[in-house]
Amino acid sequence: MRSTSISKATQGGVRIAAIDHRLASNAGRIHAVHLAAYAQEAALLGAASFPPLERTVRDVQAAQERFVAAFDGLRLVGAVSVGPDEETGAMNIASLAVAPAAQRRGIATLLMAAVVKRHGDQPMTVETGAGNAPALALYAAFGFVECRRWFVGREPLEMVRLRRPGPASAERERRVSR
Repeated sequence: MRSTSISKATQGGVRIAAIDHRLASNAGRIHAVHLAAYAQEAALLGAASFPPLERTVRDVQAAQERFVAAFDGLRLVGAVSVGPDEETGAMNIASLAVAPAAQRRGIATLLMAAVVKRHGDQPMTVETGAGNAPALALYAAFGFVECRRWFVGREPLEMVRLRRPGPASAERERRVSR
């Protein structure tokens, strides 16, 4: 398990560190957390078909994003991945998942804090189900605001795209709104 510590922040013994998702063992651990967390999200949203549940370990290994993981001791309990948003040029949070058994311990907040610390000087985007109130509250706490809604799938599932302006963009927007 190669990982590089990117944050000394711990909460309840949880350590946040970069992780090499290209290693099969790490990809498998990330995938296991994704499966459990995304199954829970699909149930929350009432989605019978949920694309994140179709991802494989190989998809995790092949991802072009960078991953940061949360560890409780040696156990991986959460992960976030970040990469360029081709549509907007911002940084995109491609995935954020915490194992259901480890939720409500501030792990998602620690992962988001690590992402914002590293990429907060530039605009950021993220997408989630419009009915995922816990995720929407988390992103709002980090300054993300809704910028678009749309429907996907046969069911259909309402999605929301959120954007967090970088400091220069935020300052420019404050001056314009005065």
